[in-house]
Amino acid sequence: MPARKFYCDYCDKQFQDTPADRKRHVKGILHQQAKARWYDSFKQIPNPNPPLCFHLLNTGFCRHGESCKYLHPTKSPIETTPSPGNVLNLPPSLQPPPQGGYPHLPFLDWG
Repeated sequence: MPARKFYCDYCDKQFQDTPADRKRHVKGILHQQAKARWYDSFKQIPNPNPPLCFHLLNTGFCRHGESCKYLHPTKSPIETTPSPGNVLNLPPSLQPPPQGGYPHLPFLDWG
């Protein structure tokens, strides 16, 4: 009866299935590297701009705490009201006019 063959999914390699051969293969550096690459392929890349945590915004408490995958703002948006000199990232069309108004521009004839 021929010896059975073992196929390693990590290494895409086939060899004789004996306890000594399997142990030698599993302890080998190439198998360990292939296994590490396979597990690393499932790691998720963290989101640079995670959405806000709705539990924290709605209830003021998040049961996940620091391990929550959503963003926990330090201050609620209601508490952060802009003062006249402090405008929060508004586009130029929505920013208040400067003190003293806009500078006078000369009239140009278009045509």
